[in-house]
Amino acid sequence: MAEQMQKVSYGKAIQQATLEEMRRDDRVVVWGEDLVSMQGAFMETPGIYEEFGEDRIKDTPITENAIVQTAMGAALTGLRPIAYLMFAGFATLCLDTMVYEMGGLRQEFGYDGPMPLVINMRSGIGGGTGAHHCGTTEAYLLHSAGLKIAMPSTAYDAKGLYKTAIRDDDPVIFITHGASSFGPPQEIPVKEYLIPFGQADIKREGNDVTIVAYAGMVSKSLKAAETLSKEGINVEIVDLRTLVPLDVETIAKSVSKTGRLLIAHEAQKRGGPAGEIAMRVIEAAPDVMTSLKAPIKRVAALNLALPYDQALTAACLPQVDDVVKAVKEMA
Repeated sequence: MAEQMQKVSYGKAIQQATLEEMRRDDRVVVWGEDLVSMQGAFMETPGIYEEFGEDRIKDTPITENAIVQTAMGAALTGLRPIAYLMFAGFATLCLDTMVYEMGGLRQEFGYDGPMPLVINMRSGIGGGTGAHHCGTTEAYLLHSAGLKIAMPSTAYDAKGLYKTAIRDDDPVIFITHGASSFGPPQEIPVKEYLIPFGQADIKREGNDVTIVAYAGMVSKSLKAAETLSKEGINVEIVDLRTLVPLDVETIAKSVSKTGRLLIAHEAQKRGGPAGEIAMRVIEAAPDVMTSLKAPIKRVAALNLALPYDQALTAACLPQVDDVVKAVKEMA
């Protein structure tokens, strides 16, 4: 019997995961900006207040650090909170709490108990809203101890990874992708499923070049791959799904087949995750790296604060043509 499927948006997938986990575990609580009044900026929370009431979901003032600090306290005292910051650019307002308290508590004070906390924030909103609302801050958090980082590219991955994040006993930074929320509905199973952290997904198989991407750059890489296939270049696309833990094994296996590695992300190039990803693969698979057919390349945003003008924002961020150009230079 064929598995029953449904078509849902990226935001709806998050909403479904939240409802399922709140029904499963009454310790799961949600608070943050505009979750009740606006039902989430991308419709992630419709129906939750009506079903669970103000004891389980709350609107907060626009005070990111307070949102995170209260969620951390709740996690340490027996709840499983989900804290919404809305935009990843505003994570800089609470880096001390995230990095040194959430992430560093175990190392600094020897705390060995659970801290089941999800920080949900959004990157990749697109142009016209400036650096704070468009910014990507995963590189800051990638440098931090004790934090897991998930960045799904599809509705299917968003739901499965979100459920895993909520059940995790460690703090998880869950970064959704704004532009993906405006995309067409995608098919996901009706039946419950979870996706393990640290398990990359081959979104497209190929033999000539490996593209490692996550979040919004996965769809752009898939479009680039279609263009390149018309010119006889067959691209394999590895969707990381989580940056921490990082599935180095899948990347190395793909590169051993293609002999070429391109890493693509919307974060700025300087100090971006691409450098860490490349070094992790080099350290884990030196034999693969020494047999490369071309140097490792990266496609990333310019090292500039994103402007308010939409055309200028697009010029700062990597686009499909940038991926095509980089692959051609390698192949």
